[in-house]
Amino acid sequence: MEIFKLTGIAGMAALALTAAAGCDVMDDGPAKTPEIPDKEAQPMELKIDISQDGHVGGITQEEDGSYTITLPNNADPYIYMLPIEEDLDPENTVLAFEYQAEDPIDKMEVFFWNDASKYDAAYATFIAGADAASEWAPYSARLKNYIEKFYWGNVGDYLRLDLGETNRNGSTLRLRNIVLRPMNEEEQAAQDEEDALAGDKLAYARSIEDYLDGSYPCSITGVEVGQDKITVSGTYTGDGEFFLADIPPFVDMHSIGKVEAAYKTELDSPAFTVTLDRYVSYSDVQYDRLLSKWAVFREDAEKDVPVSHARYADPDRIASIGTPLERIVPGNKKGLGGLVAHGDLLNEEIQDLGLTSGTINILPTIFMGLSQTATLTTPYEYLGRTYYIDENYLINNIDAALKVASSHGMSVAGIILIQKATECADQAYGELVQHPDFDNGVYTMPDMTTAEALHAYAATITYLCERYSKADMRISHWIVHNEIDGGVHWTNMGSDVPAATYMDTYLKSMRTVYNIMHQYDPNAEAFVSLAHGWTKSAGGGWYSVVDVLDLMNRFSNAEGDFFWAPAYHSYASAINDPRVWEDENVSFSMSTSYVSMKNLEVLDRWVQDNDNRYKGTEMRKVWLSEAGVGSGTTNDPYDDTVLADQAAGTAYSWKKINALEGIEGIQWHNWFDNKSEGAKLGLRKYDDTEYSGEPKPAWYTYQAAGTEDEETWFESQGYASVVGEEWGVIHTVTD
Repeated sequence: MEIFKLTGIAGMAALALTAAAGCDVMDDGPAKTPEIPDKEAQPMELKIDISQDGHVGGITQEEDGSYTITLPNNADPYIYMLPIEEDLDPENTVLAFEYQAEDPIDKMEVFFWNDASKYDAAYATFIAGADAASEWAPYSARLKNYIEKFYWGNVGDYLRLDLGETNRNGSTLRLRNIVLRPMNEEEQAAQDEEDALAGDKLAYARSIEDYLDGSYPCSITGVEVGQDKITVSGTYTGDGEFFLADIPPFVDMHSIGKVEAAYKTELDSPAFTVTLDRYVSYSDVQYDRLLSKWAVFREDAEKDVPVSHARYADPDRIASIGTPLERIVPGNKKGLGGLVAHGDLLNEEIQDLGLTSGTINILPTIFMGLSQTATLTTPYEYLGRTYYIDENYLINNIDAALKVASSHGMSVAGIILIQKATECADQAYGELVQHPDFDNGVYTMPDMTTAEALHAYAATITYLCERYSKADMRISHWIVHNEIDGGVHWTNMGSDVPAATYMDTYLKSMRTVYNIMHQYDPNAEAFVSLAHGWTKSAGGGWYSVVDVLDLMNRFSNAEGDFFWAPAYHSYASAINDPRVWEDENVSFSMSTSYVSMKNLEVLDRWVQDNDNRYKGTEMRKVWLSEAGVGSGTTNDPYDDTVLADQAAGTAYSWKKINALEGIEGIQWHNWFDNKSEGAKLGLRKYDDTEYSGEPKPAWYTYQAAGTEDEETWFESQGYASVVGEEWGVIHTVTD
């Protein structure tokens, strides 16, 4: 049983996946089942429902009872188990089986379904993947916490098992002896360790929340960043010796005992203004205090005590070093997600569709490294250290798309995605920026826990902002990571991380991006990326969006506000279903479980609320930065009826988006259908030899939207009659 060690902030960041695989390949013969201590519970056999094979290429049960599963041409294969026929014994909490696999399985996910939770993605957890195995090999995953959390295990309950995210078309997987069994001695020890640490994790998260909501006698009243100096003003009161603390991102404010002398400036006046060098050296690494927050501490013998909230630089008091650029005000609300250079087609598409905004994926780990290689050839100096850039990649990909977009005055948001170390062009750089508690999400939270790691991350962001803060090649918004409410999956820093702990780290990343970009483009804005959940989490182990937004507000109130806004992914509950106006899982209430195209009024209401405005006055307008309407699954052939419904759903969504002041635009996802997504979301069909990316009916609908031809086109297609009573209706949102 593999146990991941805690290495993050205060030793209390996330545990790894509660399930870990025992998946060593056996040399020959059947796998040996780990020894299980004497317990009353007998393992419960699980059987695959071979009739439900629509999300794999096929399932066959062999004469020996094993199952052969052929994987399909998409990245979301899954199988169902038959409902259990008796109540689960509480000791049977380990999913175990033997397997053979032609290809590795990157990760798996278990859904715990019963009458209450059926088809609800929140009732799920990721478990470890498995290596390829030509001989029978054992696999096991501890599920105790989730069986208890989801009240799973009654007669009739069943599991769905997702078999990885990598496309392995035609690859085969064999399973046998699938059971839920008691823990063996090693697994029980791991569970006990995890349970013991859970209380510490929660206590640490509570300390963050107490800090955010606390009332302090002292305050930092202003932080100004000049070209080479930092000026910090504030007040203190009370008895004792007080000092100003510089708190870089790699210093954990919530676990400080005694503040190191390097970070301290003694105070001798209750109303103070202190001017310090902007650039210093910590741990032999040069550092820009632009990235710091500042707090007043009282010096005590055993432990220095914070007596103010920490405060970052005021956005309006950060010295500008770039060419002045005006804020881009989009001429309409039409945009496109995932801009890529595509010959002349991108230029034509922007003109033909009348696009005014877009997003572009930025994966720095593709083009940046610590050492010079055959591709990483261009040196880049940042605060005393040299990094190396694959400029050819940037020129041919990011630059090419941005130059076309900028030539049309488009407002473009760059989505910052940090790959896991094993996928990086320079693995040493990847290991430096990968969060120490990362445990196999799609992307990682950047590591900011050491001066060296932060230096690399800050160098990356500085390089991007320098390069793309120009009128002819501009990123005017920065989306900091992806779907952070699903951090365990999309921006991973471990599993089961309390929301306050996760957001404390996320805010360090976002503030790093924001303060650096603000030097080069004072009108640039930052977005927090969110999935379609609202009061309910959109996946197993995820946070609710309302909790994320609440924490964003609390951090802003405590540590100084800055202009951030939601970048929301308003997919329907069933992402492949184009009839979004029929979505039954949403409501026109601030307590709705989800927000889809049907109830965008909820987002509008949220940003209109004065409590959610920047500094209480300026509305944080939403971008629907990854959103669209599906047209069936990638396993199904194109169907004219479904394509027509997608066009109707597009028109219905557009009418709502265009009427809501709080939504600045939609960046339609996707441009082309993509077989790896599971659902056909594109405005165009597959970009392959069979379909050549031909426009779908939704493309023509999107083209007409927002033009003088809109009503004529919508009427000619009969969208009002297709949608019915919901056509063009804007609902009042209740509390």
